[in-house]
Amino acid sequence: MQNIKGSVFLYLTPRQKSQLLGTLKSYYKKFFNLSEQDLAYKFLEDEKYYIDIENPHFEFIKDYFEDEIFFNDLKKFFKYCAFEKEQTELLKPYREKQKEYEKLQRKKAAEYKMSKLKPTKKQIMYYEKLTKAHGIEKKDIKDMNRLELRNLIMDILKQNE
Repeated sequence: MQNIKGSVFLYLTPRQKSQLLGTLKSYYKKFFNLSEQDLAYKFLEDEKYYIDIENPHFEFIKDYFEDEIFFNDLKKFFKYCAFEKEQTELLKPYREKQKEYEKLQRKKAAEYKMSKLKPTKKQIMYYEKLTKAHGIEKKDIKDMNRLELRNLIMDILKQNE
């Protein structure tokens, strides 16, 4: 199924084929609940309508309306779109797990970076204001890094909630 683009609409130029496949893919997304054959008939009906009102999307399709090969290629491509959607749905849980894992890795990397840096002036001032506001004894923060100070601030906020 992966080489479907190389096996359908071989009689069209690359540009025509590209335009048609892009339109067919969006057409499938719009009417995904129809079968491949119904989609092909609906697409041909719609294109005939646009040709009748003299505003065709694709001039080159006129010659292929009655061609059985063109109709079969339409069905094949819509079948491929259905297969692709099904595969995407099957892989959705794995992609969600991968996103969660990447999010966790970014968080770990940020914490590692914070553990190597000295606290900012804003962090120190915020810590001092928190201890003063809540009447907590200040700890020695000269040897702390950003991560440790952040965790200390979070502990104070959690205790006083």
